[in-house]
Amino acid sequence: MNAPSSPATLPGSPPFIQLDAVTKRWPNGSVVLDDVDLSVNKGDFISLIGPSGCGKSTLLRLLSGLSPLTSGTITLDGMQPDNAREIMSFIFQDATLLPWRTVLGNVELGLELEHRTTATQRRERANRLIDLVGLAPVASHYPRQLSGGMKMRVSIARALAIRPKILLMDEPFGALDEMTRDFLNEEVLRLRDNDQFTTFFVTHSVAEAVFLSTRIIVLQANPGRIVRDIPVSFPGPRTAALRSAPDFLAQVGEVSAALRAVKTRT
Repeated sequence: MNAPSSPATLPGSPPFIQLDAVTKRWPNGSVVLDDVDLSVNKGDFISLIGPSGCGKSTLLRLLSGLSPLTSGTITLDGMQPDNAREIMSFIFQDATLLPWRTVLGNVELGLELEHRTTATQRRERANRLIDLVGLAPVASHYPRQLSGGMKMRVSIARALAIRPKILLMDEPFGALDEMTRDFLNEEVLRLRDNDQFTTFFVTHSVAEAVFLSTRIIVLQANPGRIVRDIPVSFPGPRTAALRSAPDFLAQVGEVSAALRAVKTRT
């Protein structure tokens, strides 16, 4: 099923991802994240939501090692961020496809950079993912020939080609129309069911966060701090019908109220 459920954590085992007293200051001294603590189990789908400037995207960059910590520690599957890059993929707001490569060529890119597979293995893995995201008929097309939703599906396939344990997603669907966005939400859950990667997902859409997540982390701004950690436990499979269910709408209301409280406070 394609519900984002988390595997049970064995008693006494450490969290898969651990943030302790994480703080990030800009060179001018302003604090974007302050004393953030968070424990994440393997298989969790964590949505980060909060007002602009609360540090959502910055937190992804700290997890990925693209930005250094000011203080505190981050551990990912027992490793520091700089040493964990081989087990994670990052999907940005823009699909960032190489215009001179086809759909197939773009999906193969990460595997090529790893230098761990033969050309035949890369082609087989890429074609499988292209088929999974429904783009097999356009595998030979170039990015200029694709719609925005198609480009994002290529980006997702490329990110998953290296079999990441951790997937970081920074508002990947924000520029898409609602119908395409809803479709890709369902697609992500289906792909997650295949590979069981742990996800951090930045969004400004409460409904999207509720649909996708096992937990929703609400942050405040000035400085960025966690103010709510809201579990989401709808059974799977999560389909389009869930969006009109009373329990779903009630949880959207709960998260929306938490977000309004944060905005009022800041």
